Amino acid sequence: MPTTERHAVESRWADNQLIGTRVRSVWQWQLIFTFSVVAITVAVGVLDVGLLATPGFLFGILVIVIASIATLVTPWARIPKHAAFVLPLVDIVAIGLLTLSQPSLGFLWVFPIAWIATYYGTLEIVASLAAVALMNLADPDHWNLSPDVVVELLIVMLALAFLAITISVGAQRMRAFRYLARNQARRLAATVERVQSAEQRVNTVFDSIGVALARVARGGEIVSANAAYRELYSLDAQDLRFPVGGAVEYSGFRGRALAPAETALARAGRGEVVEHERLWLFDRSGTWRALGLSIRPAGANSIGEDTFVVELEDLTAVAEAQQERPHVSRVIAHELRNPLTAILGHADLLLEGAPLTPAQRDHVNVIESASERMLTLIQGILAPATDADVHRARFDAAALVTSAIEAFTPAASASELVVDAVVAGPLVVEGDEFRLRQVVDNVLSNAIKYSDRGTLRVAAAVDDDGWVAVTIADEGIGMSADDVERVFTPYFRAQTAQEGGVPGTGLGMGIARDIVESHGGSITVESALGRGTTVTVRLPAAGRSEGAY
Repeated sequence: MPTTERHAVESRWADNQLIGTRVRSVWQWQLIFTFSVVAITVAVGVLDVGLLATPGFLFGILVIVIASIATLVTPWARIPKHAAFVLPLVDIVAIGLLTLSQPSLGFLWVFPIAWIATYYGTLEIVASLAAVALMNLADPDHWNLSPDVVVELLIVMLALAFLAITISVGAQRMRAFRYLARNQARRLAATVERVQSAEQRVNTVFDSIGVALARVARGGEIVSANAAYRELYSLDAQDLRFPVGGAVEYSGFRGRALAPAETALARAGRGEVVEHERLWLFDRSGTWRALGLSIRPAGANSIGEDTFVVELEDLTAVAEAQQERPHVSRVIAHELRNPLTAILGHADLLLEGAPLTPAQRDHVNVIESASERMLTLIQGILAPATDADVHRARFDAAALVTSAIEAFTPAASASELVVDAVVAGPLVVEGDEFRLRQVVDNVLSNAIKYSDRGTLRVAAAVDDDGWVAVTIADEGIGMSADDVERVFTPYFRAQTAQEGGVPGTGLGMGIARDIVESHGGSITVESALGRGTTVTVRLPAAGRSEGAY
């Protein structure tokens, strides 16, 4: 919205607010005065019934009632402000009529005088005081202007004048303060708008940078992050504390998952300075990313705390090219080996069978020697290709489970879950540590995702049969018996998960079972609606014979 148009809208809104306030003030003053008179009338009726029958009292009450009705039906928002001045003047006259029957009711003049002093100026105050004086003199008992009458009139007028002046000064100060506060609020709003506009422009430029950047405070808290960083770690733009999905940092490709204290954020939170260090990330989509990590000081924030910039450059293409280079070299070497073999074979035939001159034999020997050296080089290049490309090795499953628990503890805390972990190690198993970590991460993620209360229990130990057993039990929404039977079916999602609106693909448990079974283990699920789910993964301990599977 343009600035001029916005100011016009704000001005109209302020005018409407002012008119609404004026209408409410007219109603409030008149109704308060009327209720006070009604209360006095009831008291008079109890104490002195005869007073109610006097013409002055009855006529004064009638004038007040008529004025109150007129107050409620008059459209004050559509008539000039000073038109409401008539009401307190009418009230002054009505009070004067009441004093003809009971002089002590003159104290009620405080109401209209306070009303006029609050909302009107000096001229109106003088006019109202003059009206009070005239109504005092309208009493036949005051016509003789005796000293007592004059003193009484002076006391009444001076008291009302002092009250009016005090209230008027206070009201003027209050109006000045409101005007000043309104202007200050308007300037502050304009300043905030300019700051927000500048911040939006800075954020637009920040988000347009292709390199993932995050500003981190001491303790590892993300102050700001650009779009590339949020996408990389699946962060919610409104809440940078917790990722939407499981992006896990690793020490190497298919290597060891980093503990929370070893992550890029934790290192930046400790103030470490890093330059172009290789980091691997397994993101939410299941894609490996090679990242170049740099951490540099970024100065202090608004409260004087040191901050650091985490820079993550995507080097996946470079890493893939580096991984592909040995393969390309082996392909080229393999293709070169065949013609070299033919050259060596024909060179041997020439040396053994054909009559050659000494010079020719020397030339063939040179060809054979050079070809053998080249073949040796080619075989050296091809030698690594004969090693099986496997990732199975012995590792401690207890350390794997502990690392997974540490990684998911912040998410569990955010869901108000208490993690109760009992891990008895070491638990040595043989297999693909990366794939088995996927299994544990998937089960832990499900336990947190489908729970909003209670305790998350994790246990890892060797069972009575000598197998390594990892049990993860939650107190979440649970599943029916029919859903439990189908939980490993690809793309199947339990009815409770669908009804609860919890996102998911229905692939995780099937993938987990395939990984566990490829290691000779088993995975079982027990669940009950409203009582939670228990998942048990059993793996053969390292050294267990194949026949024991």
